[in-house]
Amino acid sequence: MTHGFTLRDLHAMAAAACRADRSLASDAHTRYDVAWSAIATALSEADEPPARAELVRVGWQAIYNEVREMRHMFGHRDKDGTNEVASSPRFRQYWTLPPAYPEDGLIERLALPQILARLTDAERAAVVALAVHDDYQSAADALGIKYSALTARIATARQRFRMHWYAPETAPPVKGTDRRVGSRTQQLRTHCRNGHELSGDNVYRRPNPKPGRRGERVCRVCESERSKARWVRKKEAAA
Repeated sequence: MTHGFTLRDLHAMAAAACRADRSLASDAHTRYDVAWSAIATALSEADEPPARAELVRVGWQAIYNEVREMRHMFGHRDKDGTNEVASSPRFRQYWTLPPAYPEDGLIERLALPQILARLTDAERAAVVALAVHDDYQSAADALGIKYSALTARIATARQRFRMHWYAPETAPPVKGTDRRVGSRTQQLRTHCRNGHELSGDNVYRRPNPKPGRRGERVCRVCESERSKARWVRKKEAAA
């Protein structure tokens, strides 16, 4: 083995991880194999000799994650170990319950390209530029037009789109303002406070209860680490 640990040590730590796991949600052999693999991986990837307690923690956390993934795959209800397979409402909805109105999704997919075709070339270019750049000023610069010209095209495109989308009924009034940035004088952050890049799959927006307002951008890495820390504190408090 590495860092002074032997196979006997690895076996002892995997067994200790099994004893530390309180879920007992799978058979003993599976829990042992999961813990053994996680500890062996942590040892092989460590630059410095890790503490034995830390390796045991890695083992029982791996057991917990494995159990959680298996429960999710088989549709167990979260936070309740007594429920049976396919007890989660979302699981049953996905696999057994047909949508109440399946035609809605089909109608929307057919109507969207038909209504977009009703826009003028200038309006359609403005909509595409705004979708690509996600910022009014950047979209205007990309098209080589003034900011006011872009907002005017977006306004007429929105009005025309809503007119056809709700036809033959009258479209309801638009509530709120479409704001793509928090401030024109302050650039959007490119990294979170912990240095993680806010782009691609590492960023998502929380829902904003105010109409027309975009939610706060959240770093997925930081959110995942906070969730793990909360779970560890809860596990230690219950021990």
